[in-house]
Amino acid sequence: MNAAEVTAQLDQLKNQLKGISKELKEVSDDMIQGGFTQRPIFVAHQENAQIGELLFDRTEFGFLYSINATTIERLVELNIIQEDKIQDFNKAAGDPKKQYCVLWLSGPLSNFIFVPFKVAK
Repeated sequence: MNAAEVTAQLDQLKNQLKGISKELKEVSDDMIQGGFTQRPIFVAHQENAQIGELLFDRTEFGFLYSINATTIERLVELNIIQEDKIQDFNKAAGDPKKQYCVLWLSGPLSNFIFVPFKVAK
């Protein structure tokens, strides 16, 4: 995948996320307030990722990516985030009440992106 394709897919993901930001904010708040985690993480994938709980199935909603919800603790268990890097990760991720973290899985690419919650009022 070349840089233009990566950029195009990332832009499509960001547009998809804008449309479900309110729902992602509600799930994130519920996970934090329910004591499940202080750092919810959403997983965007096109294949059947077995990380977290499915929130939005791409075929059902006509999205490019399915979205799962998981926690930083689970990503540490899976060795996706190393335990000694949690503090650095949390610093980079910012306030989980103001923005959310997405683990973007796209073919051979995987990357964390941080997106501010933008909920229409």
